[in-house]
Amino acid sequence: MRLFQALAYKRAGLLLTLLTVPGVAFAQGTGAIRGAVTTLGPDGVPVYLPGVQIALRCEKAADNARTTVTDETGRFSLPGLVPDKCSVTATAEGFRSETKPVVVTEKSPVELSFKLSLTTVEEKVTVSGAAPLVDVTQTSPQETIKSTTLEHAPLANERFTDTIPLLPGVVRGPDGLLNVKGARASQSGLLVNSTNVTDPVTGEYGINLPIDVIQSVQVLANPYDAQYGKFTGAITTVQTRSGGDNFKVQFQNFIPRTRKRAGSIVGIEAATPRLTFSGPVKKGKVYYLQSLEYRFIRTRVPGLRHLDPILRSDTNLESFDSHTQFDLELGATNHLVVSFSLFPQKLGFANLNTFNPQEVTPNFRQRGFLIGIAGRKVFANQSLLESFFGVKKFDVDVFPASSSSSVMILRPEENAGSYFNRQDRDSRRYEWQEVYHFRPFQAWGQHLAEIGINVSHSSFEGLHASNSVQVQRSNGSLAQLIEFVGPTPVERAITETTFFVQDKWTLHPRLTLDFGLRYDRDTLGNNNNFAPRFGFSVALTSDNRTVLRGGVGRFFDKIPLNVVAFEQLQSRRTTRFAADGITPLGPPLLFRNVIQGGHLDNPRSVAWNAELDREVAPNLVVRLSYQQRQSRRDFVLDPIETPQPILLLRSAGRSLYREYQVTARYQFQEKSQWVVSYVHTRATGDLNDFNQFFGNFENPIIRPNERSLLPFDAPNRFLTWADIQLPHDVVVSPVFEVHDGFPFSLVDANHDFVGPRNRAGRFPTFAALDLQVTKGLKIPVFGRKLKSRVGLKIFNLTDHFNPRDIQNNIDSSPVSFRQECSQFGQLCSSVGRTFRGKFILEF
Repeated sequence: MRLFQALAYKRAGLLLTLLTVPGVAFAQGTGAIRGAVTTLGPDGVPVYLPGVQIALRCEKAADNARTTVTDETGRFSLPGLVPDKCSVTATAEGFRSETKPVVVTEKSPVELSFKLSLTTVEEKVTVSGAAPLVDVTQTSPQETIKSTTLEHAPLANERFTDTIPLLPGVVRGPDGLLNVKGARASQSGLLVNSTNVTDPVTGEYGINLPIDVIQSVQVLANPYDAQYGKFTGAITTVQTRSGGDNFKVQFQNFIPRTRKRAGSIVGIEAATPRLTFSGPVKKGKVYYLQSLEYRFIRTRVPGLRHLDPILRSDTNLESFDSHTQFDLELGATNHLVVSFSLFPQKLGFANLNTFNPQEVTPNFRQRGFLIGIAGRKVFANQSLLESFFGVKKFDVDVFPASSSSSVMILRPEENAGSYFNRQDRDSRRYEWQEVYHFRPFQAWGQHLAEIGINVSHSSFEGLHASNSVQVQRSNGSLAQLIEFVGPTPVERAITETTFFVQDKWTLHPRLTLDFGLRYDRDTLGNNNNFAPRFGFSVALTSDNRTVLRGGVGRFFDKIPLNVVAFEQLQSRRTTRFAADGITPLGPPLLFRNVIQGGHLDNPRSVAWNAELDREVAPNLVVRLSYQQRQSRRDFVLDPIETPQPILLLRSAGRSLYREYQVTARYQFQEKSQWVVSYVHTRATGDLNDFNQFFGNFENPIIRPNERSLLPFDAPNRFLTWADIQLPHDVVVSPVFEVHDGFPFSLVDANHDFVGPRNRAGRFPTFAALDLQVTKGLKIPVFGRKLKSRVGLKIFNLTDHFNPRDIQNNIDSSPVSFRQECSQFGQLCSSVGRTFRGKFILEF
């Protein structure tokens, strides 16, 4: 709390300084313009449009010149204006811009309504460079991936999660999970159309969606809007699109890809057909969108090329994703959205790598659906009520890939036996939310206030059972035996209640403050968690092309259900043996699962940031930023042998993340953009996080906790990507990324750590150039010309060596059955240059 207060005082002092600096003096007016943006044109969405750029230009009053964007309800406001003759322009990607003249007076606010229509392929649209690209009202750091990037970027799996690493400060860690702004996967949130879609049990992402239904993906690092909560890292919000006035069908990836091994074709490697269709049920009233995707993918692990037969080096993924959405216009002021998503999936041989052949790996199976009902009502006084109700089902099975009942054997050179853990869990979440947006009002500036409530109930039940694990030395002698004892049923439930209030206060057109307060309480932590937040945005120049923004806030995380079920899980009994593998070094130790004090607290973090945006040239914006997050009360495990053996779970973990960022974004030729960023970060914290040992894929070896570099720490990262629209409907989209390798540790034959953890060195520098090139074509079919796109994707174009595995066991012996990672210190399992075709058909 002291840190929060100190940072808030510093921010207040900075604002007072800015207000008194010569050249930053403000001329305050009393006029205002407000309104909303919708679209009803051909192929348009009959709803209010968020994210539309609003630019104001006036004949005489230079201080009136500014830009803003419409909020998530499609509304905008430009307060504090001096009387003048002006024009307001609404611009959005893919829509025709619209400009309206307006006369600003000191009397009542001027009301405007924009109805944008979609541009056609043949149109040439001139984008004016006069309007600044910097938003002067946004206080929180945020990055957005739009639908065009989802379509054109070279995505390996064509999932929306593949695009998130295109943003600065986001990396995919060595475990394959996304780490957003220095946070573990379980510490971040994911919302789809305002619905919490994380797994109630583990807290990690828990949904798959066909990429064609997604309108935008936005990452909020430190959202100072109090409606966002239940995370300590960052939150990702996904908005799906709606159907339009025209019937549209899109079919792609319908040609299977063959699997080649040793120069021969051996079956199918991948088949990922995707069908999306949309249109009106009744124009102006009801619209639908339906997308279906089947995925069958075999992925080869390079480190297992030595296996015979060679087909034992593949993982197998099979899934079916479906998203159905209906948009209903219930009059001019009522809008209702009903959606249903289905996402069953089977993953065979999960975590297959150089040291874990197929028989040692687990299979993963999920079944789930999401039902969402969202309504919006605009009242006569211009206030707005948003209502939402959602139901999510997410069932997971984890079981050994091998049908044998043999124990799991961990050896320095290669593991054997059968995966040790089996999980069968069924979970549900019911969520209800109401948000009321007050009518904008004047009180020493304009206020946009809102209040909200959110209530959710989550539960799970199932079985959790583990078999014995043997740790063997290179000579085959037994070093340690781990056994699991106790009942296997598990079940827990939680009810969470949230209240929040938020006010966006525009003291002057060039100065905006955000004040928010959030209150959370759940039936497991039983704590009254108050999370105050403050953000500011100030335009430093009269042309609104230089903006300083920042803020500070407190954030409380959720308590995943697997954490509170810890004491219901089986206890582990360990026995260590002498060098002969027969003589015990002592009696077996039975580690009981104990929650410290019998109580868990919600993890919390305090985060702050400062960010300077400057449009240094027309359509070129440069950003300099710094942000810091300190997390407390993370869930960590510690095995304690004396005075009595216990496996202790504590709300005592800590982590610290610092980030320096430089980013340049250049927009050109209407739809083309080029982004270049460099990020310097530092991520440290406690290493024995709960999900590492009791998540979806469990680790049987638990050693004493340490505080060190986090496994996904990559101090230096350079990233550049682009969407380049060339003549003849050719789109070129390169992505080039370079970052420091992840840290690793050394272990011995007993799987005890040698030296400080994550301090033994780093993997080599990661570098990859990916590229996608597509061209639009018109194919004559039955007298009609169907639109299509054909293209090529290339991954790791330079064939750079990016190893995924390392032989880090100091007691390992050289092996002859494989060439890669055959002796201590060797690196292996790099994916080389890969080619993929792309074919999209529209009609």
